[in-house]
Amino acid sequence: MNGKKIAFFSTILLLLVGFYYFYEVRYTGKQKERVASSRKVLKIKDENIECMRIKKPKETVVLEKRDNEWFLAGPVKALADTWAVDHIINTLANGTWEREVSPLPRDLADFGLVDPEIEVALSGKGLSEPCKVLIGAENPTGNMRYVRVDQEERVLLVYSRFKDALDKTPHDLRDKHILRFEEDEAFKIVWRADEKTFVAEKKENKWVLVEPAGEEITESEIKSLVWRLEGLKFKKIYEKPEHPLSYYSLDKPYGMIKLMDQEKQFIGDLGFGMRKEPTVSYYAKAEGSNTVYELSYDFVKDLPEPEKQKK
Repeated sequence: MNGKKIAFFSTILLLLVGFYYFYEVRYTGKQKERVASSRKVLKIKDENIECMRIKKPKETVVLEKRDNEWFLAGPVKALADTWAVDHIINTLANGTWEREVSPLPRDLADFGLVDPEIEVALSGKGLSEPCKVLIGAENPTGNMRYVRVDQEERVLLVYSRFKDALDKTPHDLRDKHILRFEEDEAFKIVWRADEKTFVAEKKENKWVLVEPAGEEITESEIKSLVWRLEGLKFKKIYEKPEHPLSYYSLDKPYGMIKLMDQEKQFIGDLGFGMRKEPTVSYYAKAEGSNTVYELSYDFVKDLPEPEKQKK
């Protein structure tokens, strides 16, 4: 094949590739985006949502955004779990419907929308009044839910996962971290394991064991302890415990951890208890607080010790 033919076919190939990219990839992609956008359940941007009231037959959960953080405002007051709230917001702001029933049916009770299973009221930027979303009954096949937004003259059908994302308890939505600090804030840590106390400090940005003298624990083990403390979460919380501290074995804790910042101010001070009857349970309590946390595992068991002490 001579050079002219090669150049000709190369030009044709480039034109075909260009056509495919601009008309098939870009055009089709934009078309799909437009279709998805037109089928969104709500016309609200996620960043504009500042308050959510999720009402169910037995309770109402209120979430409020303050200084870019989400808080539970009812029925309990607590910091909210960022991931859990973001999942709800993403579902509301980006969820799409599959089919619609239009015009609006006369008897909304047939769709479970007179006494909805979940009613969500959204407030925020650009909303002069709350936007209401009603989650009704399942459709006959059981894989979708009927939804109505505000006073729209139609009923939408969405997949059941839309409802599942909203069907959360206050426990599901609250932040479960026992301590709240950033790793870089920690400069000193004291812990007791196997009835022996250890002290580590950060020197020249490196963790070293300073007590007891002559013992050795690696920096990676100490850093791992700080990371696990930062991520330590409770399984259950007893803000007003029904029993005395001795019930949780917290009157004489079998383990403890103290965490301090560069100014030697406490940023964490926990005692740990273990109850053996009727089943083994593990608890933690912060110094100066009455709240008792139930843990899902024995945190003290994995506190670092020198190699020669490990079994």
